[in-house]
Amino acid sequence: MENKNYIAGIEDLTAEQIVDGIFGSIVTFEELKKTGQFGFDKQKSVKALLKKKDDDAFATANSLVEWQNYLSVFPTGNHVNEAQKNIQQIQNEEDAKKRRREDREKMLREIKEDINEYTPDEIIAKLNGEDLDDLCKELGIDYHLIKNYTEPPLIFNDIPQLESDIPAGYTDVFFWGIPSSGKTCALSAIFSTIKKDYSMEAPDCAKKFGATYRDSLINISKNNYGYLPGRTNQDRTQYMPFQFYRRGEKNKQRKISFFELSGEVFKYFYEEANHSHIIDDYNREDIEKSFRTLKLLLKSDNQKIHYFFIDYNQETKHTADCNGLTQSNYLEAATTYFRDNNEIFRKKTDAVYVVVTKSDEIRGNDRATNAKLFLNDNFGSFMDVLKNQCEKYSVVFKVKLFSIGDVYFKRICKINRAYSTDIINDLLNRVKPVNDNWFKNILNS
Repeated sequence: MENKNYIAGIEDLTAEQIVDGIFGSIVTFEELKKTGQFGFDKQKSVKALLKKKDDDAFATANSLVEWQNYLSVFPTGNHVNEAQKNIQQIQNEEDAKKRRREDREKMLREIKEDINEYTPDEIIAKLNGEDLDDLCKELGIDYHLIKNYTEPPLIFNDIPQLESDIPAGYTDVFFWGIPSSGKTCALSAIFSTIKKDYSMEAPDCAKKFGATYRDSLINISKNNYGYLPGRTNQDRTQYMPFQFYRRGEKNKQRKISFFELSGEVFKYFYEEANHSHIIDDYNREDIEKSFRTLKLLLKSDNQKIHYFFIDYNQETKHTADCNGLTQSNYLEAATTYFRDNNEIFRKKTDAVYVVVTKSDEIRGNDRATNAKLFLNDNFGSFMDVLKNQCEKYSVVFKVKLFSIGDVYFKRICKINRAYSTDIINDLLNRVKPVNDNWFKNILNS
């Protein structure tokens, strides 16, 4: 039926026929009203049928295409706003799925380029279980190491306040390094290796300084895998005396105190050397407290060994802190303190080691030689001061490499204990057993 037939035969057409014509886009409701023959009752019936079709079409729509079809058929329908809202919601969900898919693909590409581009939390948030399982199988690590990751807590202890707090007869081993130089991770690997392959006992002194912190470091690394701690909000100094010996050699026990120096203390060195002000008021009291403890330990009569940790990555990537200062800037400032306080090496210092951390990043077949070149190129002044002081007072000076092992996702490590064992053996060779005295040796000979 054509448009003119609807208009001419309006009186004879049923409401259903009129609705069919309207839906067939042959005639409009307004055109029929203009004929004057479109009675009120018939209009009411047609409107009721149109409303029912409108409601039915809206009620049965359940997809983007169906909502769009509804709007094309009922451009001024009763549910236009709801239909538009549903279409927008579906489009937003599709856009979100597309972004998640693109993010997932981008993450997988970047992980293949750099295994430490993301943390475990970031990976879990963007990868589904199947992707994560496949990734772990490809890397040869346990899926649950990532899935169950929680950042390990470090529980700090009190530190010595008085000279009388420092136990006599111990060798004090100083671990120097700016924040994020790798010394905490190295200490964790060293302690866990001592726990695993050697025998360790609590110190024989009244105050068990650093016992909980030491246990925290040990518990980070278990079964040759470890969870690396993020940098603490407040870089703390910790003093940890203990006794250890090779298994089966109880009579050759060594008394050692590890002293993890707050990396923030290097800001104090920088202020002293350059007459500047870079320590904020919030941290100044803690840093000055750490510095007082440092001076207290340095002037004690205990034998001393110093390890200076230098992060290979920080310097090669020219990483600067919030003050715009680099690792090299801080270490060079510290040389002024070492130069002007020559008691540090003259007073019972047995050895000084410069330890290049993240040494697995060093290119070339001869990494030891390349590490020395790296130190001379980037820390020449610092190295010269240390070497000159050591030569002057006949102190052993060596450069060592250190890597905690293969690190995955910035926080998970497959530990390489060879480097820790190397440092432990240095300590066993340098520190005399407590029972090693000449009179006993003569009696037993």
